[in-house]
Amino acid sequence: MVTMSVWSCIAVISLALTTTYAFQSTTTVRQSRTPTSTSLHGIMEAVESLAAEAADTWSIQATPFLEPADASKIEEKFQDRGDVLCLRVFGGRRLSPEQSDNNTVKPGEGRRSRFVIAHADLGMDAMTAEEEYCTVVRCENVNVASSNTFPNALASIGVHLDNVGDIVIEDSNTVCFVVTPEVTKQCLRLLSKELVGTGVSLSVVDSHEFMPHGEMQEMKLSRVLERQMERKKLDAGYVQFG
Repeated sequence: MVTMSVWSCIAVISLALTTTYAFQSTTTVRQSRTPTSTSLHGIMEAVESLAAEAADTWSIQATPFLEPADASKIEEKFQDRGDVLCLRVFGGRRLSPEQSDNNTVKPGEGRRSRFVIAHADLGMDAMTAEEEYCTVVRCENVNVASSNTFPNALASIGVHLDNVGDIVIEDSNTVCFVVTPEVTKQCLRLLSKELVGTGVSLSVVDSHEFMPHGEMQEMKLSRVLERQMERKKLDAGYVQFG
């Protein structure tokens, strides 16, 4: 299992728009702006930087979770690389969606995904990458209709949406969601306090279990929480370049 211990950040400069982006590696976790506010050009540059680092240092790097349109472009660009493996993972043993330009997701498909980038000779495979870089959490006994949305609830406990994959409503009282392993304990310990329900419980789903199909919650924060998350990043020492 890969472990993370040191926090830092990187900057990506794209034309007239300067943004920062979030990445994690075998020794560091870099986290800043959400992917939805970053240009595709900036994302491509940042992933290329991770690929170069993986190739040069024989290491394993990982991106944040991305929307399907951006992820498909990255997958297309890196699929023929010989120096690194670029493995797209969704969590919950799911496949890439047939259509990446809309929100249509069929049973067995995922929407948001991240990339695990490894030196080609390290022998990383897609199943191992998913097990080590995606965790599925099941939330039971939650009143979905009365609770805050899960993106808002996760942000309220300090989990940035970079670290969150798909959020699937299985039924009116059960929700499954994908997160990076680094924030799993935080979710298990704190998330129930932000939700409505009697006996709300959270548990990690076995890595060999398939993610249920259901309605996916939109990955969107309230404006108040967006501002709060930006302030927290600045207080934590994130640097905005430009």
